[in-house]
Amino acid sequence: MAEKFNKAGYELDGQPVSVMIRNVASGLGMDYISSGKYIPDGYSPSNDFWGKMLLADGVEMEVICDRLVGNTAGILLSKDTQKKLVEKYGSINLKTIVDATAGGEFAMGYTNPYASATGLNFLISTLQTYNPKDPLSDEAVKGFQTFQANVPFVAYTTLQMRDAAETGTLDGFVMEYQTYINNSELARKYEFTPFGFLHTNPLYTVQNVPAQKKEILKMFEEFALTEENQKLAEEYGFNVDLNYTVEQSEVDGNTLLNAQELWKKEKDSGKPILAVFVADVSGSMDGEPLNSLKTSLINGMQYINTTNYVGLVSYSDEVVINVPVGQFNLNQQSSFKGAVESLSAAGGTATFDGIIVAADMLIKAREEYPDAKLMMFVLSDGETNRGYSLKDIEEPLDALNIPIYTIGYNADIPALESISAINEAASINADSDDVVYKLRNLFNSSL
Repeated sequence: MAEKFNKAGYELDGQPVSVMIRNVASGLGMDYISSGKYIPDGYSPSNDFWGKMLLADGVEMEVICDRLVGNTAGILLSKDTQKKLVEKYGSINLKTIVDATAGGEFAMGYTNPYASATGLNFLISTLQTYNPKDPLSDEAVKGFQTFQANVPFVAYTTLQMRDAAETGTLDGFVMEYQTYINNSELARKYEFTPFGFLHTNPLYTVQNVPAQKKEILKMFEEFALTEENQKLAEEYGFNVDLNYTVEQSEVDGNTLLNAQELWKKEKDSGKPILAVFVADVSGSMDGEPLNSLKTSLINGMQYINTTNYVGLVSYSDEVVINVPVGQFNLNQQSSFKGAVESLSAAGGTATFDGIIVAADMLIKAREEYPDAKLMMFVLSDGETNRGYSLKDIEEPLDALNIPIYTIGYNADIPALESISAINEAASINADSDDVVYKLRNLFNSSL
């Protein structure tokens, strides 16, 4: 639409006008705006939750358009799972799926509600299945705890979730209809069940936008809503009538913000997380890569629940246990921060030796907490020139089922992605300008 609009010859006060689109996740856009890091002239998230939350946070915004294009959130169920649920429950809807997940009948996945519009929609809709009038009530929280106890993991990205489904970890997961219908493989393997609130892709102006820019946004709205362009949207899979009626009760911004906080607190259903951070301090990390690694860890500490258990190892030619696994209380946080600040780079790169030591730490820590979830975060440039190789440890890591999230600094990203792929974890390129927000969402979804 932006490209087409810019070629259409629109003018304001005799001057040509245009728009520029920056494509980010709905939650990331909200983070930019609420933090003041980047204030756009206009903001168009997938649904109106994010505008409601910004308004509740005191950000000045104005609705230009309630609906640029229509979309529907849904749950994709494998055909076998769909058949089993229909046979048992007679029909499929959100309550059926929530009840079946809570009963351990199949494995359900969804995306991080701090970043994903569909994930946040699923969270608030699930809470409403337990108490439609008060999704934050004790009744709703108790129901959500039961449900969440049977969710294998909350995905950092849709891609991570899809990969988990492909390998059989998940039987169902959330996705917007427009994405689903444009992927022939998904449409062939999965059945789409609508749920929750509609996604209308509203358009807002943000804070004190000059009158001229506001007028340009209104021009863009009118252009996007022409019959010709709405038909084009249909060709892309938007505006499809699925005969779906929204049954959810409207929610305000404060309720949504509180729901996110509730999810952060309850997402692990009382089970502790055991996590070890594995930091590359080889010579190739010297300078800016290591400085960025330190900044990432220190900034990310605030998003780790204090009830979780965290350790730190670093590696170059050899592996050093900087901080043994311990509850992330104030003392552990102090030890962790001090150890990170003292890291220095030199020597070779024994990445997989570091991973082996971290895995051993996690296994030993789990002896005290047998119900705990294990995970690892490897922060590296991806190079390996010492010790073990990926093929040496891939099979035992797969058997241990420890997800390894990788964060790359001036990195060989494919090498790190191959590590994360062992157990369907995510990989992040830390060289992007929004890495702080990506790590926040990663730690929120995982820790």
